[in-house]
Order: sequence, then structure tokens, then C-alpha cells
Amino acid sequence: MKDFIISVFNIPPNNIESLHSIKEGNALNFYITLKKKYIECPKCGASSIFYGSRKRIIKHPVLSNLDGHIFWLAQRYQCTQCNSIFTEPNPFSFKGHSLSIATETAIMLDLKNSNLTYKDIAARNHVSSSTVQTLFDSWVNVSRLHLSESIGIDEIHSDMAKYGSSYLCIIVDNVKRSLLEILPSRAKHYLNNYFDKIPQKEKDSVLYVTIDMWEPYLDVAKRNFKNAIVAIDPFHVIKHLTDAFSDMRINIMNQTVYGSDTYYLLKTWHKLLESDFELDNEPKYNNRFKRKLNYRDLYEMLLDIDDNLTCAYHLKELYRQFNKEATYENASMWLDQIIDCFTKAEIPFYLEFINILTKWKPYIINSFKRPHDDKKLSNALSENINSQIRAHLAISRGVSNFSRFRKRMLFSFNSHVFYSSTRHLKSDKRKGKPRGKYKK
Repeated sequence: MKDFIISVFNIPPNNIESLHSIKEGNALNFYITLKKKYIECPKCGASSIFYGSRKRIIKHPVLSNLDGHIFWLAQRYQCTQCNSIFTEPNPFSFKGHSLSIATETAIMLDLKNSNLTYKDIAARNHVSSSTVQTLFDSWVNVSRLHLSESIGIDEIHSDMAKYGSSYLCIIVDNVKRSLLEILPSRAKHYLNNYFDKIPQKEKDSVLYVTIDMWEPYLDVAKRNFKNAIVAIDPFHVIKHLTDAFSDMRINIMNQTVYGSDTYYLLKTWHKLLESDFELDNEPKYNNRFKRKLNYRDLYEMLLDIDDNLTCAYHLKELYRQFNKEATYENASMWLDQIIDCFTKAEIPFYLEFINILTKWKPYIINSFKRPHDDKKLSNALSENINSQIRAHLAISRGVSNFSRFRKRMLFSFNSHVFYSSTRHLKSDKRKGKPRGKYKK
């Protein structure tokens, strides 16, 4: 019981004169009186005498399915010297706050979870959405975070983007595995202006930059991070390759007779050529071919459809093997051989991919460096955070206040961003257009 009282009310039990709880409707209310004690006058420091009590009501829902309040009989005292009247210190809430400190702390912990909207958090804690937002605006202030030794730059589409861009720019710390910054634009001129404000010494400490294949990112990285190695995210290279192979497979499928065996194989079992499968599984009866087949049987039937498709498949697997097994030391020579194989195959669907390998070769090779935890350089972290941000935007059904959105995401995805409790409240609500003159 002692631990329960301390955790719920944040005061030791020996300070409580009386405490009882009553369930009233959909609320669990607590009626509390604290023990009388000697209190010096806050003005002159003289002794005081008891001067009655006054009821204070503080919102304090301790259970998610019930509302609740603390009905505190606050004791008042009168100074024996200056006759000033004052109230005993409030252990339940900040001065001027209608919520208990415990409730405000629970709200801040909920705000760390990006899967909860302000409305969700408000419902969990039996307050309004504007109360949650005001508390967040007041207690969380995030200035620019310092750049890391290894950073990743990516983007996310949003209507909040500004300065001629349709995308927000996401910067992550690949070492501490956290979000560093969200900028309102990925435009080259905006990013250069942003990094120009950062001390050169701090920028020189950046040794690795991971990006996708968007040329302005490369230009920005080269201009601002003189000591950094720039690496292309391997996932994006693989995605270009698999998309090209998929386009070729669909093109061949569309040239076959609808409903034929070939169409069936390319339509239903293409995943055997596009993903990793254990091919030697237990054979199962196939209604189409009226016999038992395992994945290897279907795989070989797919490869017998078209020589060009078979060639394209083996080239795809050749690059995937390179991506998995190459080291920084042998990547350059190995990649040259792969480019030569792709070029000699003369497959039209791979022309763009060949251009990508040729143009971005040095930065693809750089991705095979393993500076941290024996992991290749990649944008896997930024992609992971981006997917969670997209989920937040989806469940929020759109967000328009960029300043509050930026703070919320940094608060959620960076364990080094904390809140600072204060009794002073403010709001980062955007200023709307001024109202026009009222006419009757």
C-alpha cells in the first residue's frame, strides 16, 4: 500500500492525515487531507498558526478506463508576525495547473509513442487534445542536434514541405541509431543554406554520409562534408534491379495467351524468381497441372519459358550475390565484371540499371565499408524511421503544424531528447489569417 500511495500521489504515506477513494459514475475520486505541520511564513520567516482549509480539485485519472480527481483539503496558515495568509505547498500539481503532476508525466510518456495521436493520448488520460498539445509545446523544446560521425539523408513526401519541394528531408544518426533532424524541404539550395549555418569544424567531423540516388544529395554532401565518404544505399540499387526484372516478366506475361500455362506460371509463381525460397520443399498437389509439384519444379518451369527471362534472372541473381558477398577490397573489380555481363546481355529492360551502375559506381563501392558494428553503410535506419513517420501521418490523418510535428518526431525517435517540466504553459498553435471586419 505504501508503494501504491507513493507511485499514485508522489508523496510518502506518513504525510497523509486521511485518504479515501470513491467511485462516482465513470470517475474514481480521491479525497485527501495532509497532516498539519509547522510552516514558516514565506514572506518574513516567522511562525504561523492554522487558519482553516480550502478544497482544491485536481484532475488525476489513475486508470485508463476511468476519469478521476483529487479533492484536496488544502490547509491554510496565518503568520503570527505579518498576519499574511498562505496555503501549504501543493505536492500534487504545479501552481496554476489543473492536472496532477502524475497525469502530466503519463501524457509525456505517451507522447514518446509515435503510434498514438494527440486524440488517442487525450482519451487515455481523460483530457482534451488541446491540453495534450499545450503540455507538449510547453515541456519539449528541441534545438538543432549535433551531427554524428555517420549520417543518413532521406526524404518523405508531405504537404508540409516548403521552399519549392514536395518532400521533407530526414537526417538520421547512423551511429546512435536515432533521428537527428527533419527539415521542411529537400531542395538543394535549402539544404546548403541549412548546413552553411553549422560550424565547419562540426561538419568536418562527419566521416560517412549515406544517401539514395538523388543527385542533389550528392552535391550537398560533397560541398558540405569535405572529409566524408559518400555511400549509396544498397537497397535502392537492388530495388531498381528488381523493378526492371519485374517489368520484363510482366511484359512477357502480357504477350502470352491469357489463361495459358505460361500466363499462369508468370502470374502466380513469379515470386519464386523474385524472392528467396527453399525450393526443395515437400511436393503438393497442383490443380493446374494435375500432379504433385514442389517449388523447384515450378521454378524450373518458369526458367523454361523464355531464354531472355532466364538470362535476366541469372544476371539479377549475380548482382544480388555481389551485394551479399563482396568486400570493399574486391567490390570494384567484381562490379566491373557485372557491368560487362549486363552490357553484353543487351537486355533493354536493364539499360537504365547499367547506367546507374556506371554513374554511381564509386558510391556503390563505398557502401561496402563497415565502419560501425561490422555493418555495411546503408540508409536502412532512415528507411525504418521514415516508415514509422508515414504510419504516424496516416493514423493522424494528416498533420499541418510542421513545428510541432518536427518536435514530436524528434521526441519519439531520439532517446537523447527529453522533456523539461515547468508550470509555465504556452502553445505553438499556428497563427491563422486575421479576421475581417464584422458586418451585421
